[in-house]
Amino acid sequence: MRLAAVAFGTLAIPAAAAASRRYCDAAGLLAAFVFAISYFFVHYGSEARGYAGMTLAVLLAYGLVDAILAEGASRRSLLALAAAIGFGTFSHLTMIEASGALALTALLRFRRCGLGRAVAIGAVAGLASLPALACFAYGALAPDFQVGAMVPLSPAIFAEGVGGMARATLGFPRGVDDFALLGAAGLLALGLLAVLPAERRIFPAIAVFGLPLLHIAAGLPSQQYPRFHSTAAIGLALLAAEGCAALWRAGARRRRAAAILLGAFAIGWAVQLADFYRFGRGHYADAVRIMAERKEARYAVDFARGETKAVVAYHARKLGVVATAVSLAEWCASPPAFLLVVDLPDSRADHAERRSAGPQDCRAAFLRRGYFPASGLSGFAWTLYERETNPEAEITRSAR
Repeated sequence: MRLAAVAFGTLAIPAAAAASRRYCDAAGLLAAFVFAISYFFVHYGSEARGYAGMTLAVLLAYGLVDAILAEGASRRSLLALAAAIGFGTFSHLTMIEASGALALTALLRFRRCGLGRAVAIGAVAGLASLPALACFAYGALAPDFQVGAMVPLSPAIFAEGVGGMARATLGFPRGVDDFALLGAAGLLALGLLAVLPAERRIFPAIAVFGLPLLHIAAGLPSQQYPRFHSTAAIGLALLAAEGCAALWRAGARRRRAAAILLGAFAIGWAVQLADFYRFGRGHYADAVRIMAERKEARYAVDFARGETKAVVAYHARKLGVVATAVSLAEWCASPPAFLLVVDLPDSRADHAERRSAGPQDCRAAFLRRGYFPASGLSGFAWTLYERETNPEAEITRSAR
């Protein structure tokens, strides 16, 4: 299931190089480096979602738009642009805002390139998005269509999402306050924009600053997820590559600044990738292996129930054991042997040695058997508890 993401994520590296090489050869090399090493793109270039395909499509479209504006629109180039945008929109619908940013980029550059080319790019972007939008509309009309949980927009939620995107894209350290991180990333982006030629500033500026502000103006929910700011991440990565290339070309003093920036990015990415490779998206197999010590592992889970049950079932099948989820209605008659406490990655979870759980009239005491962390942009951290056999055991009640 991850194969497509791995393929598209890998292809995004030469696509980034080709897009930025139109500015200069150094920018192309640096863009390849950024998209190959940046934790944001490594993570989503190995996850069974559509973001890797969308990233590839944005980079292809960005290069094609630049070529059309500089060299003129041909039937071949417009068809290639339509194919890139259509593919990207089928990969993930957030491609729509990236297409809008590209069309606006063309419009803002029309004085140098001609209004006709800008209009052609805008028309292609709109028409190429329609097939995926039609499929989505058809699916949304189905009676069993569901919308996941949505968190209302707030300053803290917005800072968490955009700050997390900037942290994963440029390697900012963990532990920095989200608002402070937003300010630092914004100042860095403005500094890099200042050293670029005018025509190279427009798309990164729209992606990094314009689209997040549009999210605020529209009051979009669930902005705490960095992946919902993927277009901003692509713009920020291109800005880092092309901005550092501009500094490198500007003389010895600025060359040192470019080297310092690239070194800082590389150190940050190395730390993030080390955590990612160590913790992964969750050490689920280790937890299920403990559950398999019992002939029939009956368990309860407190969060993300559907995903967690699917993951437990997968690893239980590989181990050749039976793992049965226990609902609250079944708890009193047949209490679970294990309790899985599920938390988001890097969360400050409660890992108390003992805890109680279950309906009020038949609560059970549980003893911690292990904590299995996850790190980064997705996955879950699990804390596994086993029911104590002594019903008189003293327990520490959590605040959950």
